[in-house]
Amino acid sequence: MDVTAITGPIVLFLLMTIVGMELTPADFRRVLQVPRAVVGGTLAQWLLLPPMTWAVVTLLGVNPVFGAGAVLVAVSPGAGISNILVAVARANTALSVSLTATASAFAVLMLPLLASLVMGLFLEDAVAVEIPVALLIGQLAVSLLLPIAFGMWLRARNPWDVLRYTVLLQRITMIVIVLVIAVGVALAPEEQVNFEGSGVAFVAAGVWTLAAMAIGWGTALVLRLPSDDRFTFLIEFSARNIAVATIVAMSGLGRIDLSFFSGVYFAIGYPLAGAAVWLRRRLSDAPTAIAEAETVGEDP
Repeated sequence: MDVTAITGPIVLFLLMTIVGMELTPADFRRVLQVPRAVVGGTLAQWLLLPPMTWAVVTLLGVNPVFGAGAVLVAVSPGAGISNILVAVARANTALSVSLTATASAFAVLMLPLLASLVMGLFLEDAVAVEIPVALLIGQLAVSLLLPIAFGMWLRARNPWDVLRYTVLLQRITMIVIVLVIAVGVALAPEEQVNFEGSGVAFVAAGVWTLAAMAIGWGTALVLRLPSDDRFTFLIEFSARNIAVATIVAMSGLGRIDLSFFSGVYFAIGYPLAGAAVWLRRRLSDAPTAIAEAETVGEDP
């Protein structure tokens, strides 16, 4: 675990640098321009996803270790892939980027505090996890805020080179994350490598993702946001940053087993988000196809 304790923060620093490379100051200024959407969406994620996670874990009888991992996923910020999914779905990409940026910046404080509160209230003694709040805040400040600022500086300095290599860097970083996890599992104490209850965890990951989508859509309805923004919320609420959750579990808490739910969620949650994008594109393209067909039919 000493290996992952060292390499984990480095990998997270690289990943968040890439996130920063996709941001501009305008993405943060948008919070002031459209506060109802950005502030409301960000607060709703923090307030609604943790209790929903507890409900899913409790109702399905999820193994406490997987349950604790689900809490880490729930309190982590939205993933950078959410911006890509929203763009492909032709929803509000600018809003998606602003939500991701805001959540990532405030995750320094909110992730440790919420993780400690939720695990203390809901999981109690079912799984012995103590969140070193102050220490974790310091680690996340270095691993999240600094690299985001560094990535934004790189983009401002060399925008074309940054945009050209961002996708390649993302792929390399994901490969490194997989390697770090593999090494962590290989070196972890035997008592932490226990996949009992993983079948239920897969079901829970699916239920969690669909529930997060419903909460996101419902929140946007309450905020009276237009259709594109509602779909943006649906993706932002359900597509979580599993890299942050995984590195926090392995490096910040020294518990490889708390990262297992992140892997389960990766296998279930992201494909469901992709399916939602595909369905939206299919439904939105249908009227256009019908109109074109009718136009062709009217030609002499």
